[in-house]
Amino acid sequence: MTTDDITAWVTAVAPAFASNERSLALYVRQWNVPEKVRRAKLQGYFDSTIENARERRAFLLRRFRL
Repeated sequence: MTTDDITAWVTAVAPAFASNERSLALYVRQWNVPEKVRRAKLQGYFDSTIENARERRAFLLRRFRL
């Protein structure tokens, strides 16, 4: 697990918190992101979680024409 993995997870799952370093650090700490990333990588669903979150966000943007 790397810092890039943690940033990719937050950017995909909770993009509003990736807007600045303070928000990112707070989110990572409060939601125990390193453990979630570690578990996702061990169980093989890290990439699919990120892809699903991106697809969901793209769908919502299209749906609500944002």
